[in-house]
Amino acid sequence: MNNELTYQEAVQKYLHFPRFIILKLDLYRRGTIYSDAVEKEYGEFPGPMILRDGTSVVTAPAKKTNKKDPYTVDFHNGSLGIFYHGEYIEEIAFSPKPAFYGKKTSLGTPMEKIGMFRPQRLDIWPYRFCHYWKGGYQCKFCSINVIAKNRLKMEQGMELDPKDISETVAEALKEPGRFSIITLTGGADYEGAEPFDSELNRYIKVLQAIGENFSSKRFPSQLVCCAMSKKQLKRLYNETGILSYCPDIEVWDREKFSWICPGKDKYVGWDNWVKSMIDAVELFGPGNVCTNIVAGCEMAEPHGFRTEDEALNSTLEGAEFLAKNGVAMLALVWSPSRGSAFYGQKQPSLGYYLRLAQGLHDIRASYGVRVNTDDYKHCGNHGDSDLARLD
Repeated sequence: MNNELTYQEAVQKYLHFPRFIILKLDLYRRGTIYSDAVEKEYGEFPGPMILRDGTSVVTAPAKKTNKKDPYTVDFHNGSLGIFYHGEYIEEIAFSPKPAFYGKKTSLGTPMEKIGMFRPQRLDIWPYRFCHYWKGGYQCKFCSINVIAKNRLKMEQGMELDPKDISETVAEALKEPGRFSIITLTGGADYEGAEPFDSELNRYIKVLQAIGENFSSKRFPSQLVCCAMSKKQLKRLYNETGILSYCPDIEVWDREKFSWICPGKDKYVGWDNWVKSMIDAVELFGPGNVCTNIVAGCEMAEPHGFRTEDEALNSTLEGAEFLAKNGVAMLALVWSPSRGSAFYGQKQPSLGYYLRLAQGLHDIRASYGVRVNTDDYKHCGNHGDSDLARLD
């Protein structure tokens, strides 16, 4: 890696940058492993971590990636702590499991199989198979269908029942103050008279079922999905109570998009993807349309950018174009997962992610583009949106 810095070195070099966000981004880069004592008490997947300033971290376990130099979570003086090469770094806590865990729906489905959680967000995957994998058109950084195969082995279906989803949401809402947004996502489904009509119809049914739990027309919610046509967007907006639309473009550069996301390129195309985001602002309003990039995958071998400066300039150029049109771009830290085409590749440096986070935040701030549904309270994936809490 170029200019490799440890967390402690980065804190000294980037004095203006909040150290908790530096740690968060490096936790995503390096991954974490849990000590035997922690796994014994909390299980193999303890859930999101929370740092002392409230920053949440939803990091990939190092066992599922190719991380050679991960952090370790272990006990320290009676509390949980993060260690790096045996050195104590910082205190953490795990986000408590929701009260609906351990309960079942009227159909007998365990509710923890329906709703996943973050500190203030309820995550639901209504459909757990991506059709891009047919014929090898999956995004090269993605391993969703490998995860899906594991679910099948555990006798979990690919598609959730809207009734199960509605009942789980109803139970989750009984816990006062716990959840402030519901996020839906899942695998892409390009079937239908118009590509993605099948996916759209599925989400409409699910959102209508969730909406039964709210008295207002709109409820705090986000859909992370494919890029839809203007006709489809109008159906989505008019027939459901969805509040926010997030079609993840994954990588901004047109050529890199075509190479890294061949399914998205084949069934939508870069131009239509960008058009969909801009069209959506007319319906959902500024601050309620966003897109994610998997930051770093644009530098993957063999066709990626050769330098971090080239990659950074490309992404920030795209972020500014979108911000001018009311769309927020956010960044996820690329983690080359087992089962993806990019498994085993190297990530950019920590410095790259710090510069990118600051650049994305500054662009959004300069154009007055808020991130209503992916801020530090609601998501936890983005170091760049965490910076907004300091404004």
